[in-house]
Amino acid sequence: MRKSLRKVAATLSALTLALAVTATAVPTDVSAATSKAGKKAAKAAFDADGTYHAYFGIQETGTWIFRDEWYSDTLGIDGKDMKKANLTFDNGTLFQSGTDGVTAIEGTQVQDVEIKGNGTYTVGVSNLNNALDTKGDAETKISMIYVDTDIPMTAKDNPVTISDVKLTCDGKEISLPSEPFFPSEYTDESGLLRFDAMNSYQKDKGEYADSPDITVVPTDSIQITFTVSGFNSDNPDAVAPADDASSASSDANTTSDASTTSSKKSSPVVPIVIVVVVVAVVAVVVVKKKK
Repeated sequence: MRKSLRKVAATLSALTLALAVTATAVPTDVSAATSKAGKKAAKAAFDADGTYHAYFGIQETGTWIFRDEWYSDTLGIDGKDMKKANLTFDNGTLFQSGTDGVTAIEGTQVQDVEIKGNGTYTVGVSNLNNALDTKGDAETKISMIYVDTDIPMTAKDNPVTISDVKLTCDGKEISLPSEPFFPSEYTDESGLLRFDAMNSYQKDKGEYADSPDITVVPTDSIQITFTVSGFNSDNPDAVAPADDASSASSDANTTSDASTTSSKKSSPVVPIVIVVVVVAVVAVVVVKKKK
C-alpha cells in the first residue's frame, strides 16, 4: 500500500511540475482587470481644458514582447507583476514575458505624449535594434499596435474624436483604413479611450477586417500619429511630424488642424495581458486502518 501511495505522489508531483512549467512558458492572452487608478480615471468628468495622456501599446506573439495599457492591474503603471519584477511601466522601455517572469528590453525608447488640446500627436518606440525579431520564426509576429489613454469615454459630455491615424514602421507608412479601430472588446471594460492601428485578434470581426498585417517585423522604430479634436482650444505645440517619421523624438507631439475631425466616438479599453495559469492538482488518499 505504501509503495502505491509513493507512486501516486510521485506521479502527481511530476504532473503538477509539468503543468506549472507549461503555464509559465506559454503566456495566455486575456483582458486584464483595470487598476484602481484606471477605474478612477474612467469615472471622472471630461475636462475640455484639461491635460490627458496617450501611451504606446504593442504585443508580439512568439517572443511575447509587449507594452500593455497603463491601467492594466497586472502590467500597467501600478501593475502587480511589474512590482514583483521591480520594473517601472513608464521607464521608456518595452517588456518581455517568459519563463523568468517579466523583464525590460534594454535600449528601446518608448515615446508617450501629453494631450493638451486639439492637434496631432505621435507615440511610438525607437531604438528597437532588432529586439522584435529575437526568434525569427513563423510564430513571431506583431499582433497589436495601439494607443491607450486616460480620457474617460463614459462621460456623457465627452466630445473627443480621433482621426487621421497613421502607422509608420521603420520610416515607411503602413496603409490603414480611413476609420480608426475602437475595439469594444477592450474599451468597454475600462471606460477609457483606446484605438488600434492594427489588431490581428480582431480580424474575424467585420469592422476590423481591414486591420493590416505587419508581415515584416520592424527593426528600428514604430510610430502612431493621430489627430485629436473636441477640446476647447488648440495645442500650439502639436505640430505635424516631419516626413522622416522614423526619427522619434522623446517629446514629439504632432500635426494640427482641429478642423479635421472625421471619426466616431471611441469606446473604452482593456489590456491584453500575458497570464500565467497556475494549476493545482490535489490528491486526497484515504487509507482504511487495519483492525
